[in-house]
Amino acid sequence: MKRFLLTTFLLLFSVHAFTTVALKINMITSQDTKKLIDDVAKSLLSLLPADVYLQLSVDGSITFTSPLEIEKEEWYELTFSATYDATQERFDTVWVENNRRVYSCSYSKKEQRLYSEFIRECSHYPLEKASLWLLKNNRFDKYLRITYHPSVDEYASFSPDGKYFAFITDRLSGNRNIALLDLTEGKIDILPISGSSEYFPRFSPDGKRIAFQGSLHGFWNIYAMPLENYSKNILLISAGNSPAYCPNWYDENTILYVQDTETSNALYSATLARKRTKMNLPIQFDMVFSPVAYRGTVYFVGLKDSDFGIYALTPDGTVATIENSFFNEHDPAISPDGRYLAYSCNSTGYYTIWIKDLLTQEKWCITRDIPHDAFYPSFSADGKLIAFSVYEGSYEPDIWFAKFTPASSSLQAGSVPGQ
Repeated sequence: MKRFLLTTFLLLFSVHAFTTVALKINMITSQDTKKLIDDVAKSLLSLLPADVYLQLSVDGSITFTSPLEIEKEEWYELTFSATYDATQERFDTVWVENNRRVYSCSYSKKEQRLYSEFIRECSHYPLEKASLWLLKNNRFDKYLRITYHPSVDEYASFSPDGKYFAFITDRLSGNRNIALLDLTEGKIDILPISGSSEYFPRFSPDGKRIAFQGSLHGFWNIYAMPLENYSKNILLISAGNSPAYCPNWYDENTILYVQDTETSNALYSATLARKRTKMNLPIQFDMVFSPVAYRGTVYFVGLKDSDFGIYALTPDGTVATIENSFFNEHDPAISPDGRYLAYSCNSTGYYTIWIKDLLTQEKWCITRDIPHDAFYPSFSADGKLIAFSVYEGSYEPDIWFAKFTPASSSLQAGSVPGQ
């Protein structure tokens, strides 16, 4: 293990240049857990964010220290230990911080899940803790990965006051739940709904509610719930037995969504009083998806002749083509000022996140340096961050953030189609 850590030290020497948060980790081994401890250490080192300082010890002896001698603004001291039950062929592991058990997980050789997923679960806790500190304190450069658990972490939504960030995770018992990240505290809370799986959480414009796609009634419906006492105040929005999906808010009292029909699907709007309206489009699409509204204009994905593009239903009832290239465009998101469109596109040979200036028509890719599929972009309330999901190889997706610098043009957002 020391030979591996020394090699990693040399490899990382030219990479690390700046850091503000530090992890001080002591790993406790036994004869039966040496390989496990070594594998977790390798995982930590391979995934460590660039701006995080690490001091790693094994049984009290320092085996790795990040090659930087600068002031650390925050130290997190943690202990990781593992035991092995030969009768059950099971590993039990635990993270301890401030003499308190903060995370534990187990793995049996009889399980169907991969050992590599267990190793990632073991290493995720300190990595997420450090990354969330970097996010909370704005101490990162271009990109920041904020989730490291081997579970599904995808679909992003910022609250309009900038305090919360919602996404979907199945790290709790394997069921997809809404997770709520407090951006001011750097803490993740999971909001489970008994008997349901959730997708596409979306904050209302006033920040009081979350709309989502769920299976509470046995098939896909659209729901809304408040942040306070959420489980006792879940409101069914859609109607009928046909699947409903892709919710988003039109205004603080109205939700847009898509629902299957006998031959295709259609856009719908529904008030919180559950007055539902099918939205008729003047152009025929094979299917539609992912509505998002900005000041009366509804942007959506339209499928025509096996080609996905992004369109806009304007307040005067016309449909404008926003982005429809030779490739496929998905997941539209509009910046808070209405000027920029973020979307996913496979023009690079895999899906990356793109930005389009709706005034100048300029386009650029913001995830070109991430060699994996990326989907579901979302702008922060101040427009300075874009969150998205990255799908790394055979692993489940994780949430990443990118800093966004708008164009310096003096043109006004009022020139955007439909504004």
